[in-house]
Amino acid sequence: MAPERRNVEFKTVDGLTLRAWFFPAGAKGPCIIMAHGFGGLKEHFLSNFANRFQEEGWNVLVYDNRNFGESDGLPRLEIDPAFQVRDYYDAFDYAASLDEVDKTKIAFWGSSMSGGVALSAAAVDHRIRAVVAQVPFVSGALQSASFAPIIPGLFANRLAIKAGNSSAKIPIIASSLEEAQSGQSRAVLGQADAYEFMTKAVKQGGNWENHVTLQTMFHLLSFEPQATIHRIAPTPLLMVVADSDTCIPTADQLATYQKALEPKELHVLRNVGHFDVYDGPGFENNVKVQIDFLKKNL
Repeated sequence: MAPERRNVEFKTVDGLTLRAWFFPAGAKGPCIIMAHGFGGLKEHFLSNFANRFQEEGWNVLVYDNRNFGESDGLPRLEIDPAFQVRDYYDAFDYAASLDEVDKTKIAFWGSSMSGGVALSAAAVDHRIRAVVAQVPFVSGALQSASFAPIIPGLFANRLAIKAGNSSAKIPIIASSLEEAQSGQSRAVLGQADAYEFMTKAVKQGGNWENHVTLQTMFHLLSFEPQATIHRIAPTPLLMVVADSDTCIPTADQLATYQKALEPKELHVLRNVGHFDVYDGPGFENNVKVQIDFLKKNL
């Protein structure tokens, strides 16, 4: 019987080693490539999806993004979506090299920040068979109003880095539930549901830290998956959107979906927030939709 998963690693084009889990499904077949969301780790509920996909007879590759978790890369805890997009291409190359994988049946999968990254990667890499993006980040421009108070500090931080200092850091979530509920948190994801999700996620394992570099926010400002989503066609696209998403506004995700060309599918999860798609009833409804889509397209 095939093992549940094995530890693997692969190289990026710029020489980094990204470390991953590979969930084999036995005979040569499809593979779904997955990466975690903003400031997360591969341990954070992605096995929920990978195990279900594996049960369907699909191989799964789940990796830590560069600068996070077990993967290499500096500065640590810095998110740069432009590099993460290219890393999907390298993950494809690695998956396609495996004996268990049919390289003509590979899909990209992403969630939240990696959902936007998967959309951007799929706009260029037409080797893939399908792409799934759940509650995806869609636009730095649309988020820029909320970033406005920190933008001067982002440029000041760049000057400090050029002078030889390390980047300043910013919290991912509030330091306590009380802070999150106050509405005054300065964390990137300062909402109470983000705090509750991450406190559960860290119990799944991995060496998680509650901050990212301030330059992460600079990179996000210029990241625009909405601008290239029309280029995904003719690759089949599934977007899963939560109707009560306050982290990435539901309306922004729906507007971005409208820019995509056919073939495409949209599923709106009712009475579900941004962080409810990973576990519990929201997850069950979500994963069933994804499995149905992938059965049709892999």
